[in-house]
Amino acid sequence: MKETYATDMIELKASLLVEGVRATAGALTGVGKEYKEQNHGLFGWDMEDHAGADLPDDFRLPDGTVVQFRMNSLSPFCVCADDGVLRLYHGERGICEVNWIKRPAFYDHMLAENKKMVQIGQIGGEDCLFFCYQNYCSHFSQGRQCLFCNLVSTSATYGSVLKKKDAEWIGEVAVAAWAEGIVNHVLLTGGCFAHQKEVSVVQGILESIRKQRGVDRIPGTILPSPAKGDDIKRYYDTGIQAIGYSMEIWDEALYRAICPGKAEGTSHTQFLRSIESAVEIFGSGNVYGVFVMGLEPKDTFLDGVKTLTGMGANVVPFVWSPNPGSRLAGHRAPSGKWYAEVIREAAHLVLQGGVPSGSENHCYRCDGNNLL
Repeated sequence: MKETYATDMIELKASLLVEGVRATAGALTGVGKEYKEQNHGLFGWDMEDHAGADLPDDFRLPDGTVVQFRMNSLSPFCVCADDGVLRLYHGERGICEVNWIKRPAFYDHMLAENKKMVQIGQIGGEDCLFFCYQNYCSHFSQGRQCLFCNLVSTSATYGSVLKKKDAEWIGEVAVAAWAEGIVNHVLLTGGCFAHQKEVSVVQGILESIRKQRGVDRIPGTILPSPAKGDDIKRYYDTGIQAIGYSMEIWDEALYRAICPGKAEGTSHTQFLRSIESAVEIFGSGNVYGVFVMGLEPKDTFLDGVKTLTGMGANVVPFVWSPNPGSRLAGHRAPSGKWYAEVIREAAHLVLQGGVPSGSENHCYRCDGNNLL
């Protein structure tokens, strides 16, 4: 491992996401009780399944960078407990001290029908309250799912969250999480299903959150099936402050090949038209183009960043994990160095574009699997 990892936290984070990480038994003490454990609200990001074993959801590097914990028992990276201090190692060489993230108290609070709040909503990173209002994607039944997606197998393997969540329960969880003082924004998503039905579901959820919190608008992002036409304004009227579009891949041919079902319903051109409309409605910086970074060449990815930034949208590029249950399981992501170099070029384009950061809706403390 290069010596620069000791100071280059971007490359270190990228390498941890690409190579995965493991932890000794001593280092895992308190995970699931004192420290936040994984509750698979949507996908599984680990390199291997670990049903029945509590693993950290994420951890902090010394500069405050949040890193998603992606289990890989063969990884050269390991978190060890040294005299009560957690340290990250690469082989035999110590890199830096790390910290698990404190477990929210509301995780153990109970709802009606003997349901735990953590089965409804989870904290992503340090300050983002995540709700998947329906763990479902219609493309799997036809074998047309995105090749990187393991939504269905994750639900079957872990069963740690409810597949469908009552709007009133979501509102109760939101109130409890905000009252605890740990939440700055929400992220809501729902797999993939009929547009009209999804808009109605989201309306009910946001109405519940706004009513129970006593506010008019909710900081955070809705990431629905691609919103088009009048649905964009309907989402805005729910009171959510930002909207995201899971474009996944910028290169049009690769998008059609990697996301066959989604591409049949929403073309590259339709995405761009919808994002343009969304920026007009939600405002510059309050619309996000979401990508799975590492599945296309550097130049096409950067072209996407430049184009979306020029439209007034922000970009969220998740570092691809070839996770179990997906059709690309067992493949390899690019190196951490590749990710670090490309993301720095992307950051330069974003800064040049001058798009507002939108950090009130999405920030570096939320995203353990994003480098930008």
